[in-house]
Amino acid sequence: MLSRASYIVNKLSAGSSNPLCFVLNNAFCIVWLLILCLKRNMATWIRSLPGAWWESSDERALRGLVEKQVKVDDVRANPAEDENCRCFKRARTDNVSSPEQLRQHATGKLGMKPQVWTAKKVDSLGYKEAHKKFLADFSEFAETEKSFQAIRDKDFSCLDEQELTFLDYTGSMLTPLSLIDSHTEFLRKTIIANPHSNSLPSEMASGVDERARAAVLNMFHADPSEYTIMWTQNATGALKLVGESYPFGEDGVYMYAPDSHNSVLGVARYAKQYRMFPFVQGSWMWNIPEACKLMTAISHVSKGTNKLVAITGQSNVSGIKHPLGEMVRTAHKNGWDVMLDSAAMAPTSRLNLSEIGVEYACVSFYKMFGYPTGIGALVAKKSALQKLNRPWFSGGTVRMVRSDTEKGLYVIMHKKENAEYFEDGTPNFQMSAAVEEGVRYVQSIGIDRITVHTSSLIRWIGGELRQLYWDEDSLGRTRPLLKFPAMKSDDGCIQGSSLAFAMYTKENKLIPHQLIGNVARERGIAIRTGCFCNPGTGLEFFQSSMHKLSSGKFFEFADGNPAEDILDEFRGIGFIRVSVGFPTTFMDAFKFVSFLKEDILRRPKDISTLTDEWLTKMAPPASLC
Repeated sequence: MLSRASYIVNKLSAGSSNPLCFVLNNAFCIVWLLILCLKRNMATWIRSLPGAWWESSDERALRGLVEKQVKVDDVRANPAEDENCRCFKRARTDNVSSPEQLRQHATGKLGMKPQVWTAKKVDSLGYKEAHKKFLADFSEFAETEKSFQAIRDKDFSCLDEQELTFLDYTGSMLTPLSLIDSHTEFLRKTIIANPHSNSLPSEMASGVDERARAAVLNMFHADPSEYTIMWTQNATGALKLVGESYPFGEDGVYMYAPDSHNSVLGVARYAKQYRMFPFVQGSWMWNIPEACKLMTAISHVSKGTNKLVAITGQSNVSGIKHPLGEMVRTAHKNGWDVMLDSAAMAPTSRLNLSEIGVEYACVSFYKMFGYPTGIGALVAKKSALQKLNRPWFSGGTVRMVRSDTEKGLYVIMHKKENAEYFEDGTPNFQMSAAVEEGVRYVQSIGIDRITVHTSSLIRWIGGELRQLYWDEDSLGRTRPLLKFPAMKSDDGCIQGSSLAFAMYTKENKLIPHQLIGNVARERGIAIRTGCFCNPGTGLEFFQSSMHKLSSGKFFEFADGNPAEDILDEFRGIGFIRVSVGFPTTFMDAFKFVSFLKEDILRRPKDISTLTDEWLTKMAPPASLC
């Protein structure tokens, strides 16, 4: 750049012996030297100017988005600063801290640095001795431990590479590397196209789709002559499909147990639309799990031509597996159709639909084998499909449509026993191929072996957690660190692959679940906290704290619910949940138990102080789900 400047000046002064030209030449060079020296500082200063003239339109747009997001983050951290914020109308404490500030304060208060629980750290806490005792107590686990370790090393090596202890398998299964590889290889070598055409790629797609449907029916032991399968977006989509199509009419009934996912509760809107009574017996507060009470309620409702009851195979909160066989037999005896939510149960338990005999079963595939997302299924009896009436139609659901200006639309739909009647538009034919691969993957491991593996780990975790107590207080009392919504029951229910609990200080004050979740994250432990879209369990367990929420007015299906006016009073309300899958090892389970012992139980004063600070400084929850 300097040589270019000298060149220009020399050209201007060429052929001249005037001293002024000489001075001009040297002055120009000196200015360029100064610019080069100050270039970095000048650029930084110019860039700091807001809305500077030098910005391009794209840069200005980007700056605007960043400033807008910063403003939104500030409002979320302290909503009281925004007069138009509708989410938090109540008066707030002035010193509300952001989640990040609270997290940093918590880890600092506990004397923690962002450090994961390594194998070396865990071994110093007696891992080898605990592992040896565990294998002796759970001999069936010991028989298959090496084979499951090999699966983890092959398909989930990223867990150990990133030193992550993942314990949220009820939320989602992790994606196996071999499943990604097999599906990618299929897409690279196989040409498939929209199955609604008759080209060779379309025929190939139809064949793949049919094989995937057959694989799913086989996995759930559903007789193809009795059951069929419809692809949906997810398990929620399958529940919605039944809800919007079921003929409740004016005397129909919809019932569900309180320990149900929001997606099950949401079907009540379709029943409510026809002036139905989704809350049978006038109470939603049945004890958990106590399936016998649900069966009693089923028996007492005799009227109604169309009665639909939703049953959850396994609670996504407590992990309790309900006695499906007895519940379904009772329902059928009293004229009920049964809709099964198997999302939490199917990943780690055998599901035999022909034996259980439910009319409708909702399935989530990513919870079973991690990939693909965005596709689920409704597995239904062909006879039960005759009851359903779709409220609309789309490209794939009809055989013929004729438009008449006087009579409107003349529509001929597919037969109801055909999946096409219930599927909207083109099926997800690329992902159905991945479903077939996923089913084959799980079957190669063995669902019964997965059940033994996961139940052994969760039983050990539960046994260890029930032994965690604070030291004696000044009055000689010892209080448990944890309280459980349910561990086991006398009515035939057994523990599934997850376990939830609430954590309390030495003074018996509820510790905010967000606090524990953030501290666990610093230790490289991934768990789930909150109410997990299951308000029934939360209402029952925390009823002393949440009695205001049990009023009938709050549960009206009106858009003007006063939720934002009362959520401010329920900061920290929620569970902590650990759930295991077939990639989980005993090392993962031991790390979590050790984390509670070392980072929580041994710091009673710090935990109590942090609990008080979080409850006063944290923002109200966006929801209780």
